Amino acid sequence: MLEPTTEAHRGLAADPALPLVVDLDGTLLLGDSLVECFAVLLFRKPLAAAGALRRIGDRAAFKRRLAGDALLDVADMPWREDLVALIRTERARGRAVHLVTAADQAIADGVAAALGVFDTATGSDGVRNLKGDAKLAHLRGRFPDGFLYAGDSPADLPLFAAARGAVLCDVARVVATEVERCGTPVLATLARPRHGARPWLKALRPHQWSKNILLFVPLFVGHAFTDPVQIATATAGFLLLSLMVSGTYLVNDLADLAADRRHPTKRHRPFASGALPLAAGLAAAPLMIAVAIAAGALLSPGFAALLLAYLVLTLAYSFGLKREPLLDAVLIGGLFTLRVAMGAAVLEIRQSPWLLSFSFAFFVSLALAKRHAEVMRAAARSDGDEIAGRGYRGDDWPLTLVFGVGSGLVALVIMLLYLAEDAAPSGFYQRQYWLYAVPVLMSLWLCRIWLLSHRRELDDDPVVFALKDRTSLLLGAVVGVVFFLAI
Repeated sequence: MLEPTTEAHRGLAADPALPLVVDLDGTLLLGDSLVECFAVLLFRKPLAAAGALRRIGDRAAFKRRLAGDALLDVADMPWREDLVALIRTERARGRAVHLVTAADQAIADGVAAALGVFDTATGSDGVRNLKGDAKLAHLRGRFPDGFLYAGDSPADLPLFAAARGAVLCDVARVVATEVERCGTPVLATLARPRHGARPWLKALRPHQWSKNILLFVPLFVGHAFTDPVQIATATAGFLLLSLMVSGTYLVNDLADLAADRRHPTKRHRPFASGALPLAAGLAAAPLMIAVAIAAGALLSPGFAALLLAYLVLTLAYSFGLKREPLLDAVLIGGLFTLRVAMGAAVLEIRQSPWLLSFSFAFFVSLALAKRHAEVMRAAARSDGDEIAGRGYRGDDWPLTLVFGVGSGLVALVIMLLYLAEDAAPSGFYQRQYWLYAVPVLMSLWLCRIWLLSHRRELDDDPVVFALKDRTSLLLGAVVGVVFFLAI
């Protein structure tokens, strides 16, 4: 949020007897309350959202239906703080301030109650959509001696033209030019800094794509890493999976808006903070997911099917299963294993049961390592409370420790069996004895991860941690060298 501008602190240079009329969506609220209501319904009551769409032709009735079904909590929504400061200044000077919005009356009443800075609040009533000409007629009838107007969009131009003074909030240059042309004094201009593509990059989380490198594992294990066509195919699969992953992160952020806004750090996420419009996210997320699956089907039907399975499991995890202790770790292990399976599917090579079994046990262990660190922190607090949103308690640490370390040991046993029963007899490796250094190195890394976890020093996802940790990168490089020495 911005600090109030100099103009906001100084107040408006206009007759204090003139009331200030403030718009809501895009002006006072950094977003659109109608889209907020639809997003809430879409993720909580999808059938109600579909039913409301049948009334979209009657905007006032549509808004009334959405507001009534969504029961939007406006208390934590992102406000334009500099405008709120300006309103408080004007009220202290004796100016009446009124909220007049095209949003439903229930939304207007909720905003007025939450902020406590308006003399009155007026919205659409289910019959009349208080926007454009209807809003202008209402204001002229209610304030015949004139009014000041704070707005943000081209739809507000007739209102700016009729006002005795304008407060411009993030208006486009063409709108500001039109306001000046019509002769209305611009009393204040409130604008947030433009960050370009940065909010989108933050929302899409490209740093999480590093986990999708697992898709290349079958390329190496299957000895296809010298084939340019296979390399290009695996790279295309990686990009499509990354597109899918980013789409699911958008869905997750849109579904968790209310919780994110109450969180001390997550409230700064692009959608929660109002840096990105919800409508853009609601359009981009399904488009990205659909493109990933459709393009994936062109590469390989099996790859597209696994992308779809990944989508279903990810959404199931995000919308409830992440709160089920131990099951959450099993699902995370399954999602990582799906990445490996996608690599074989996109290359259309045989799925290795050894590789998939190892991957599942290994990544379940890593998922539990992250949870174990969280549980150990909860145990250190000695409050006995459940970890918010996770379902674990501090006294669950023996379970996470036993299941986690046990899963890691199972993974190592599977690797040793694979080397003895499959890799050695395959004929791919001329110096197969080098391969036995791999489980030794993996054991060292797993021991380190679990030591850090038990000491409450593991803060990141172990996979992300490995990509930033020098010791992990060194061990990974040695594994690579050993693999090529074995060939």
